[in-house]
Amino acid sequence: MKKYIIDTDIGDDIDDAFALDWALKANVNLLGVTTVYRNVQDRARIAKRMISLYGKNIPVFFGYGSTLDGMDESFPLCQWTEEAGMDEFKPDNTRSEEAIDFILDAARRYKKEFYLLAVGPLTNVARAIEKDPVAMGAIGGVVLMGGDFVNHYAEWNIRCDVKAASVVFSSDADVVAFGHENTSRLKISKEEQDYVFSMDQDPSHAYLAEISRLWHKTKPAHFRIVLHDLMVIRYVLEPDYCPLERIPVLVETKGEYTRAMTLNLTLFDYLPTKKYVRVAKDVDVPEFIQTFMKNIGYAPKEEN
Repeated sequence: MKKYIIDTDIGDDIDDAFALDWALKANVNLLGVTTVYRNVQDRARIAKRMISLYGKNIPVFFGYGSTLDGMDESFPLCQWTEEAGMDEFKPDNTRSEEAIDFILDAARRYKKEFYLLAVGPLTNVARAIEKDPVAMGAIGGVVLMGGDFVNHYAEWNIRCDVKAASVVFSSDADVVAFGHENTSRLKISKEEQDYVFSMDQDPSHAYLAEISRLWHKTKPAHFRIVLHDLMVIRYVLEPDYCPLERIPVLVETKGEYTRAMTLNLTLFDYLPTKKYVRVAKDVDVPEFIQTFMKNIGYAPKEEN
């Protein structure tokens, strides 16, 4: 049976929370959750709280907040709730390196049955690869949301730690990537978003609604939720829901204007091919959004 760890920067953009929620609802065989990129202990508490609302006992380890690129850990989370009680949702570790060892223990123990689902910057993934490249090269794969393989665009998860992304995209690990060229199309409607903000049918939905409203307060009023990271979870549940294409990819690490771009080398035949990855070619946007909204209990109003 396949086993998974979700590596997430939950607490910033709201799609991480909905990705974890979908995995919990679907009873994905989660070994645990690791958090990455600045303020990782508070991120872990948010994940721990979400898991507790489902009555599940899944470990959450805070990973590295500082990046391989040298960014430090100090960073406020827009989804942090101030009410008493958040301190009870403590991570299951005391040192960041324990998260890397947790990932590597799964890699060594389960090999091809283990998949790392990376929906944040790739710092933890890269550190695991650097610590034991043989073990990480033998797992089922790294499934990630990151990059853009069509447009000249430096996507967030890559841009936050370019050095880490370069390690992952030049490693022996099998990589499946869902790029910004597709994930950015998964924007829900205002009516659908209004439903998300008002959910209260049970404690898990009410918490999702609360942190969604907190997220939205930090954005311009017209902003709507985009379901970037949920493409990774859908792939776990339905590997054939969208077509994949195998392409050579290189992460640009030096360009003054192009740093963090994930170059599709089929367009640059004069550059060396170092790594082939499978990337999503397309996604049925209406079907995907409809599936997500149904999963959180939304029923659209019938037209007269």
